[in-house]
Amino acid sequence: MPGKTMSFPLGKPILLMALVALLSGAIVATRKPARDKDLVLWVFADAHAQTYRSIIDRFERDTGVSVDIQFLSGRALPVRLETMFMSGTGGRPLPDLVELEIGWVGRFFRAPVREMGLLPLNELLARGGWDQRIVQQRFAPWSKRGTIFGVPHDVHPVTITYRKDLFDEAGLDLESAQTWPEFQDKCLAFQRYWRSRGYARRHALDLPRASADYLITMLLQRGINLIDDEERDGFNDPRVAQTIAFYAQLVAGPRRIAGETAGLGATGLWVNDFVAGDLCATFTPDWKAYNFQAYAPQLAGRLRMMPLPRFDQTDAPTSTWGGTMIGITRNSDRREDAWRLIEFLYFSDTGLKARQRVTKILPPVMDQWNDAGYHRADPYFGGQKVDELYIDLARQIPRRYVTPATTIAGTQLSIILNRAVEHVERHGETGLEGNIRRWCAEASEDLRRRVAHGKFDQ
Repeated sequence: MPGKTMSFPLGKPILLMALVALLSGAIVATRKPARDKDLVLWVFADAHAQTYRSIIDRFERDTGVSVDIQFLSGRALPVRLETMFMSGTGGRPLPDLVELEIGWVGRFFRAPVREMGLLPLNELLARGGWDQRIVQQRFAPWSKRGTIFGVPHDVHPVTITYRKDLFDEAGLDLESAQTWPEFQDKCLAFQRYWRSRGYARRHALDLPRASADYLITMLLQRGINLIDDEERDGFNDPRVAQTIAFYAQLVAGPRRIAGETAGLGATGLWVNDFVAGDLCATFTPDWKAYNFQAYAPQLAGRLRMMPLPRFDQTDAPTSTWGGTMIGITRNSDRREDAWRLIEFLYFSDTGLKARQRVTKILPPVMDQWNDAGYHRADPYFGGQKVDELYIDLARQIPRRYVTPATTIAGTQLSIILNRAVEHVERHGETGLEGNIRRWCAEASEDLRRRVAHGKFDQ
């Protein structure tokens, strides 16, 4: 009708949104697509992503190779990677390099060596002499039948960090304890002192009752893997039953010295128990020791660090806990560039300085330990040279093997530990070790069946 304007049936706001969408689409359609990066690296730790991004421009400038550092959550990364490997994915959806945590890597070792999704690295490591310059024991978690699939990011030797101020007030020299029984006796005396002064909730040591993580650390100290690289289980080693029995009466019964924190989450809530003095000693791999400084600055000067006590003289004065590797995917078409990136991030002075700024984790390359940054007195630990202690212990870490059945063995150990703790609470130590030996024999038989069932190759 003359004089009447046209109307949009859905209203002016919707009309405006449609016009904006059409205009945006036209701009996107004419824009040149972003060029894919030459290399893609997947990482699961935000600290690692920050470290690498802070220096990657230098690698790109020196080599002309561009790098896309992609941060994936710890749950997503192993699932996506395993799915890609099993589906035979090749090309760009698959990363060229990937970092894997020690708890996941066993799942990637199920296939025969020749069919694994990761590239063997023995020749590349030998070419630069890195196979001799890296702590030898640290290749164990990332290897299968002598073939190395990952370069270690760390060593993670374990110490005990304790509230020296509170032990001193109780008149006890904790570091003089050379054996685990001596350590327990001193901790019992410590608790008696503080209970007599009204601190009924003060426990000497942080140990969980149900989780086997700390127990695995103690077994590794004794050179025991629940399953080794030849898929032989260690449950029937008599030292396993002895260690479980000792641990159970550390966390239950009349000789209990342990309490339990809220966990090791990234929020740092676990340090609150140490600030309050409810827990006064804990196992500290290097990644955990520096969490004290981040989350409990008020403890500066009150903490000290010591090697682990031993059960026998043949035991190591340390253990190892946790770990990360970097590997190259077998289908990557830029293997040489990928290896150059590993050398830059893990072995170069630039990579070392970035690590010291962000994570403070001791590297596995022994040459790098000569850096002055690892030989300074640490005022947080009362002037103690804690990095020198870690370096000394890093040379003595045990070999830790990881297989597809390692997680199963750890679950079985947790079950045995729970039964042992219940036994101590009901019956004390009477008959404890004998029962544990029987439970270990049952676990060994079950583990052998599962290993045989899960094999891809003979």
